[in-house]
Amino acid sequence: MLHSPTNPAAYLHDTLQKPEGVRIGIGITSPSPELVQMFAHAGMDYIVIDMEHGPISIETAYRMVTATIGTRAEAWIRITHNDAAQFKLALDAGAKNIIVPMITSAKEAELAVSYAKYPPRGVRGYGPFRTQYQWGTNMLDYGKRANAETGVVALIEHPGAVRDLDEILAIDGLAGAIAAPFDLAVNMGFADGPGHPEVRDTVVEVMKKIKARGMRQVSFAVTPEQAVEALRLGADDLFLGFDPMYIQASVRLFMASVAQLRAEVQQPG
Repeated sequence: MLHSPTNPAAYLHDTLQKPEGVRIGIGITSPSPELVQMFAHAGMDYIVIDMEHGPISIETAYRMVTATIGTRAEAWIRITHNDAAQFKLALDAGAKNIIVPMITSAKEAELAVSYAKYPPRGVRGYGPFRTQYQWGTNMLDYGKRANAETGVVALIEHPGAVRDLDEILAIDGLAGAIAAPFDLAVNMGFADGPGHPEVRDTVVEVMKKIKARGMRQVSFAVTPEQAVEALRLGADDLFLGFDPMYIQASVRLFMASVAQLRAEVQQPG
């Protein structure tokens, strides 16, 4: 079961004391540039703007990307599905990396890369009218840099993707891949989460293959214990979960403090 940290502020502080070279990121599902700004200024290395599981329009996503300007945080966007139009909108919003859900074959990975790259490598339409401002440059310079500096990251969420993982990872232009424990668990027949040995073994297998390809190994680390285990397995990036977890945990922590204070005030003197 997915647990929220009991003290988000302490968790963020502890996790930020990370080994050299390790990056940390968080997903934002709320359509809120303000939340992105807060987490970016808290020291995140990247913010995943989650259009797959959050009610975020492309207009809001653009403003969320803008909210990272002036921080070290890169803006990533998770699109809803492997679609050329979505790639175009997300990249033109200024995203550095696009996370693509449910990649299950090398053919799908090749299509994703082609949607993200300008010709001759791909089929992305040219028009970075606003992207130039997000990157602090001009249209021509962005066009020269885009293919090299934007990335496609495949989510490995299905047994079919695990079966074809070697071919998927070999696609030229694929920047990385991420093992998604909960989706893998569900698609392997375990609706109660990734705590089963079969799922854990599969996640570790996927992570090892990603690492062997020279790609950064991204690991979900929702608790400090998971972060320690991920680092032990060689993780380069720790993904700390999603904004609702931290908001809910903060509210619960505050309410518990209020309840304790009320109880102390009401004690007979």
